[in-house]
Amino acid sequence: MSIVISTENLCKTYEDKAALKNVNLNINSNELIGLIGTNGSGKTTLMKLLAGLLDKTSGAIQVLGEEPMDNLNVLENVVYTYHDLELPPEQPLKNIIGSYELMYPKFDRTFAEKLMKLFNLNPKAKYKSLSQGMMSLFNFICGLSTRAEITMMDEPILGMDVTVRKSAYEILLRDYMEHSRTIIISSHILSELEDILSELIIINKGEVLLHDNIDNIRDSAYRVDGAEEALNAFASNKNIIYKSTSPLHSFMIIKEDITENVQTAAKNHNLSLSRIRPEELYVYLAGNAYEEGMECLWTEEN
Repeated sequence: MSIVISTENLCKTYEDKAALKNVNLNINSNELIGLIGTNGSGKTTLMKLLAGLLDKTSGAIQVLGEEPMDNLNVLENVVYTYHDLELPPEQPLKNIIGSYELMYPKFDRTFAEKLMKLFNLNPKAKYKSLSQGMMSLFNFICGLSTRAEITMMDEPILGMDVTVRKSAYEILLRDYMEHSRTIIISSHILSELEDILSELIIINKGEVLLHDNIDNIRDSAYRVDGAEEALNAFASNKNIIYKSTSPLHSFMIIKEDITENVQTAAKNHNLSLSRIRPEELYVYLAGNAYEEGMECLWTEEN
């Protein structure tokens, strides 16, 4: 296993707005990675920098051991695709497939055509005639079929119905297993991706909050519920990610492993302990929980 993507204090600024702030990443080959963040978190900017479509403001970036900007070797071995990719609107889909075949040495045209047939995409249809869902699906097919060493998909399933999304992710996982490469999928929804990922990167407001193996992340935090006084006593000197208190219910999200000592301490304080899913951890790390803000909805103003 080797490092195929490396960034050091990577920054990107648009005029006076920082899109990325001191991003430090080391990504190994042959990983299936989720890049998770809300809209505007910096996901797209990061992927475009890795694909050589944007130039950095400061810091260092290496893709396949080289600077990606204006680099033919990177362009041939890295694909970046997204749901509303701007492709020639008047071109038939079969012609666009042909263009991908010319650009990417490992492009598997037979595989792409099989996928189009599976999802009832007419090769003679013009790109502009596709619905949003079918456009997302076609772009997904093209990106996956490149078999590029680094394959990046930015919100690839937008507009697809639930059955197509499920099938798309099943196909992606199977093809990843058959043809190992580094695949990065960005999304603001983690629940549909969680079960196929090997690693997770959480990004918020241009900063990487977490990058780890998905199994480690599942065991890295927990929720504890109970009386506020007992919670405060239990959580003394612990890493509290989030705390919610109300007259009816109080809980905390704490970042640490659930050990036997932790379980015993929770029981002694009459607290309920439970694991949280990676998607919940993402919500609390990114500060997107609304429990406390909701209290004001039922509070009478003076």
